[in-house]
Amino acid sequence: MQNNLYSSKKCSSSEIHILNSHPNDMRFPDHLLLFQMPYSTNVKLPRFMMHFSYAGQTYAGVQWNPSAKIDSVQSVIERALHHFQSEKTPLRFGVSSRTDRGVHALHNTATFDWISPVDITTLVQPLNTYLTDKKEHVRVLRIHPISPQFHFRRHCHGRKYVYRLGFLNEHEFTHVNTTIPFLKKRHRYLLRDMTPATYNLFEKDHITYIEPPYDLEAFRKGIEVFQGQHNFAAFTTTQGRLNMLVERRCPVKTMRLTLTEGERLVPLPEPSSRHSPMTVYNLVFEAEAFLYKLIRRITGTLVHIAKGEMTIQDVTDRFACPPDYYDSNFPKTLKPHGLFLYEVKYNEQDFLNPPELRCDDTAADDVDTVAMEVQEDAENDDDENENEDDQQLNRKIMMSR
Repeated sequence: MQNNLYSSKKCSSSEIHILNSHPNDMRFPDHLLLFQMPYSTNVKLPRFMMHFSYAGQTYAGVQWNPSAKIDSVQSVIERALHHFQSEKTPLRFGVSSRTDRGVHALHNTATFDWISPVDITTLVQPLNTYLTDKKEHVRVLRIHPISPQFHFRRHCHGRKYVYRLGFLNEHEFTHVNTTIPFLKKRHRYLLRDMTPATYNLFEKDHITYIEPPYDLEAFRKGIEVFQGQHNFAAFTTTQGRLNMLVERRCPVKTMRLTLTEGERLVPLPEPSSRHSPMTVYNLVFEAEAFLYKLIRRITGTLVHIAKGEMTIQDVTDRFACPPDYYDSNFPKTLKPHGLFLYEVKYNEQDFLNPPELRCDDTAADDVDTVAMEVQEDAENDDDENENEDDQQLNRKIMMSR
């Protein structure tokens, strides 16, 4: 009988494997770190929510990562908070949306405990001054008290992401180079002429370029296939599927996508050969929650469709029977440049008077278990290495069942 985790029907948290119910021979990969963050109604410490934004290109993702060689957004914010505490008490910092390395946020949220004679709600400007002095690309937008019963993820009503995509023109490229078998794919760009888009220092970390050839109309048709409720287990990575097992998350999501024409960061007063004539589009994703790297892989699927490498039937087949496509080479994960967390949605009244969580909701547990990937620089791996790692993880997941 097929596991409910991969069923196309709507599944509740009680239908998904619970971490503690696995037999003793369950083995998780060594590159995962499991740690516990207690969030329960028994906590008596003053609890607050922070709203903040950041430019993700300089950080190893938003969540603390012990193996990363550069800071995470969480570690930067925690240092700033500790700067205004006389005694360094644990903050129990929990982030609502865990964005990847290179992903930006116009609005993200986190909850933390605060023990200090200083009123934390008055420290927004001092915190921003501290972050500016330290040359950090993080800014605090708002801090306010919340109820101990409020859960930063389970009481969230939804999230919205915006992916800025730059569709380049064919005449920007030369064709010297495109198929040289002895070069790895990620090095072939060294033999291509620099395009005007690659010279643009202001756009490079805030947009993902789509190279020709592509069919924009096919891209639009592909968007319609992803609208509504589907099982997205085949569109996350093997790491994402392992996270679903550990965190008891359901792969069935209801999603809304829209494509609108966007704007350049620096508008051009007139056409020039020194600037790319690319067309910028904003691809907007809205859902209650997203699986690991789901947005980047859905967008990668749309690019494959626009280039004729995948069809709409390939997408519907993956919705119908996800396990058949876990080892597939498609879709690829698109680069994070240009992906923005636009908004995390809450009902303001829930902050101090949150609705009671269902008894079968995992948030009712005394512990929120989080699986965090501690791979140092997965974003720079070859596609071939990524596929190898995925196959190894898939085998371990199947053995654990």
